[in-house]
Amino acid sequence: MDTQNLPNNSAKRLLEILLKINYESSSYGRMINCSFLTIFCEALDVKQTLEIYYSELIKLVELIENLENDLQKLPQFRINLYDDCLQKAKESILLSNHNIPWRDINSNLKDPNSLMFKMLYNCAMDLGEQAVIINQDQLNELKEKISRLLDNIIESDLSQPLKSLLREKLIELRKVVEDYQFYGADGIRKIAEESLGALIINSSEVNAEPDKEPVKEFLKLLKDILDIATKTKQFLPEGIGETLKNLLPPGS
Repeated sequence: MDTQNLPNNSAKRLLEILLKINYESSSYGRMINCSFLTIFCEALDVKQTLEIYYSELIKLVELIENLENDLQKLPQFRINLYDDCLQKAKESILLSNHNIPWRDINSNLKDPNSLMFKMLYNCAMDLGEQAVIINQDQLNELKEKISRLLDNIIESDLSQPLKSLLREKLIELRKVVEDYQFYGADGIRKIAEESLGALIINSSEVNAEPDKEPVKEFLKLLKDILDIATKTKQFLPEGIGETLKNLLPPGS
């Protein structure tokens, strides 16, 4: 099943992950006797431990739940149609014990020609283009910027509350960037917007140290992320206060 020309949305992301798992199972012929944990972790290129397995499983369920929310944009008869498919997908995943042999896995998961895969394909078509595609070079650049800024903030002389706030938001941003296959551009955009909102709520801390370089770098990073993760160039919305606008470096 070719997903290359599908619109970019949560249904496509879920379909691609399930196809990865399916393709991994038939890569070498040996996989039929491997556990679901082995197949699942190898497909997602993560370590084969129970902790990581369940962590990735939670992300997959979150993706399904995000898709359930996206379905609300469709006519009701299509919502009913696809919702049944998603419930079967969720049940197949959650009811698959980590050590069950792949050969005993529910056919919904191991057959790319099953109704579930076809329904997800149609769902992606119906949802249409909903998010931009962030390429690997852009993701790597964002990771580098976040890591560098994290180091700068830790070593800075910012107040402890502000340092803690910026660090917390950067860690959240790093998580969704690293897990782009689950969260997509929309997930990255939402965390950037939430981070901006957190700065507005804590404006007294920000206003106390407006000229500190880490603060300016953090705001510039948020603006860069919003520019990358949305189809149109983003500007800080009216009403959030001139102070935050002025913290952005000139010309940004």
